[in-house]
Amino acid sequence: MTVGDLHSHAAPPEDWEAPRQKAGQSVETLELRSGATLILSRFSPGAPRSFRFTEPEDTFGFGFHLRGGATFETEDCRFVTRALDVWTCAAPRGSTSQFLLPLEGFRTVSIRFEPHIAEGFFADGLALPKGARDILKRVGEATGIARLAPLTAAATTKAETMFTTPYGDAARRLYLESCAFDLLAGQVASLSGGAGDRRRIPPRHRAIAFAARDHLDSRLQNPPTIAELSRTVGTNEFTLKRAFKATLGTTIFAYVSRRRMAHATSLLQQGMTVSLAAREVGYGCVRSFSAAFRRQTGCPPSAIRRAGH
Repeated sequence: MTVGDLHSHAAPPEDWEAPRQKAGQSVETLELRSGATLILSRFSPGAPRSFRFTEPEDTFGFGFHLRGGATFETEDCRFVTRALDVWTCAAPRGSTSQFLLPLEGFRTVSIRFEPHIAEGFFADGLALPKGARDILKRVGEATGIARLAPLTAAATTKAETMFTTPYGDAARRLYLESCAFDLLAGQVASLSGGAGDRRRIPPRHRAIAFAARDHLDSRLQNPPTIAELSRTVGTNEFTLKRAFKATLGTTIFAYVSRRRMAHATSLLQQGMTVSLAAREVGYGCVRSFSAAFRRQTGCPPSAIRRAGH
């Protein structure tokens, strides 16, 4: 089957930038850190859509596919996704690709890296799956793809919530970052079956976790991104997340949420209005704050304020 066959039943290929401006679909981009980008792509069911894309720079990335049926064809290879597939791909600057999105719709979480940034992400003993490691080595020479371990039930739920999270402002960014790194960490964990979680926590990892906790406590109103926090405590994002969870028994996002709501509870009990308490813990939207507070505590913030008087 040729590229022409793949796209014969779809409209002429569109530039990939085009869907950002159309109804029923969205392509949201978030820079996780310099050289690492999260992309959330969502297309509602409808007629098949054909797109083309030219890589502006050498790139290495992962695609977590919540729906299947999309066909991708590059100068060197072709593949068709299935629901819950995880693919890794490397492509040199100037390489082109075409892809056909099916009538069933398309929902994918993508994480793209500059190659040297990817090498840093997977440092400190965090091994890439072999297929990904092999294509990363020759990223500047040719396009390469590999299918990795499929999404687990927990990872699928996490990826789905990235499209529906009710959080706003800094909380949403922190949540999306946390989910993205969790999806990547899941691919690393699949190599060892999670055995690393059963090992004794190294003293260095405990020190990292406690330093990160102290820094978060000082920045509850405007929490740092995971990339910023990792630089502050002198490690990379993966090591930070693993050390934090192993040492403190919770994720960075959950810890920040719990501490914010605990501080807000104290302020409300002292008589502060809901809107001021929301602002004090970093929420620009009272509605978002109230929803987050109810999820965390089981009751609305107004009830805490009334009980304090």
